[in-house]
Amino acid sequence: MSSPTKQDLLKNINSKDIKEICKNNGLLGYSSFNREVLIKFAADNLKLSTPQIQSLVKKLQEAKLITKVKDSEDFLLRKVVNIESCDDELILATVDSLKVKIYNLGKEDFSYFCDGKCKDYIYRVKQGYSPYCKHYPAVIGELIYQEKIDLNNTQPNHISGKKLEALMEILEKRKKEDGLVVSDDRNIENTLENLKNDLMEISCKNSVLARDRYNEPPEKVFKTLVDDSFQLLEYETIFNRRNEGWDLLVLGTYAPQPYIAVVNCKPANLGIIRDPKLLNLKNLCLDMCKEQLMGVYKDYVKYMVVVAPDFSEDITQYVAQFQQMTGGIKLSFLPVSTLLYLVEKYRENPILTHYKSESLFKKDIITKKDVDELFKISEEYLAELCSNARVVIRNRMTELCKRNTDACHIKLDEIYLQHIIEEVIGTLKPHLLKQGINDATGIKTFSLNHDYYLLWERVLHELADEFAAILKEQSLSQVQRSGLKEDLIKYLNV
Repeated sequence: MSSPTKQDLLKNINSKDIKEICKNNGLLGYSSFNREVLIKFAADNLKLSTPQIQSLVKKLQEAKLITKVKDSEDFLLRKVVNIESCDDELILATVDSLKVKIYNLGKEDFSYFCDGKCKDYIYRVKQGYSPYCKHYPAVIGELIYQEKIDLNNTQPNHISGKKLEALMEILEKRKKEDGLVVSDDRNIENTLENLKNDLMEISCKNSVLARDRYNEPPEKVFKTLVDDSFQLLEYETIFNRRNEGWDLLVLGTYAPQPYIAVVNCKPANLGIIRDPKLLNLKNLCLDMCKEQLMGVYKDYVKYMVVVAPDFSEDITQYVAQFQQMTGGIKLSFLPVSTLLYLVEKYRENPILTHYKSESLFKKDIITKKDVDELFKISEEYLAELCSNARVVIRNRMTELCKRNTDACHIKLDEIYLQHIIEEVIGTLKPHLLKQGINDATGIKTFSLNHDYYLLWERVLHELADEFAAILKEQSLSQVQRSGLKEDLIKYLNV
């Protein structure tokens, strides 16, 4: 008696979701079924009540709508949503090159139209399978951002609850990127905790975890978590939410010669990637990234990185072939366990620089041993930086003390002080700071790498220790009369 009702409910979700429900409830033998047979099989064999199935279907539908809201981020952050006109009855907008018309927003007789080029609108929205495509929340988001609608007075149709929360998070991110809101907390601890708990499971396509915690399919959650990982390593990233193209660009902005690593995220049910699909990687790296850039930026694209749960032992056979196919771009494979190990180790001891970290992308398979070696090299490099800076201040102050010191003071003029500072800065360039010239004024400029705060702390402490040691040495050894004492002796004839 309940089967027809169950079948009607299951018709509202796609075959992939039905198979997921079957898998999670221990059913077998359904993988080859077409949609019609699959729906009947699930309805007849699932030991779930109609209300339980209804709840599952509603949850899946809600997750898909939240995903569409999150997909609108691409348009909102790229600022390609244009509101052409807006009044109570009609809103005209363009999203990229697509036209969107919204009638009677917030009212019962609401409707909207999206350009005929939008397949989701044609095949799902018009057919009644979904209330909106990703272009609709993009327009709503732009209206809110431009304060053309007030959420206290107008409730956007179909966007409320978690869907509205997801949209507001995107707008908050845009405000931060536009400098309208100053972020005082990157929430690093929570992000790191999520990575520890979920990254490996999500990389193995745990769809239940992805939906329950992130309201998205595991493929998109995996990309997001990998992006979070590289951001916790203090890389700038460019994230691509679209299903087409590369997933992530990792920018080695702070390196003396900046570099770009194109990242392809490959979740896998069984946890092992055996074939990286070289032609697809070549397309992602060259056609969809390097060839889209101009001038010197083309030369920045040096690495292609595949992130997956793990790789087969013979995966390295593809490295040389890919390098030949792409004219020199290095392919490397990064297991999720190594990425997580790198992030955790870095957050405990953030001494890595983009310059030194670049060596990881030159490996075939990046291992935990490679990470340990990188930290060892970075510690040695930091010690060398500190030593070089101390030598400069020691040599210059020693030279000065021979000529311009008495029992009270070490005397130096502004020019000599500036000379010392410039020499110390010279030992830190270009890894902790970059020097340039203001085109308008011709004045020197300095860009300090604030993400290297721990390196700065170590260097400045070393400089302070060296300077204090020099002062102490002079205090314990200098007996030469000060100018005041010399003058008083003359006057008093003592």
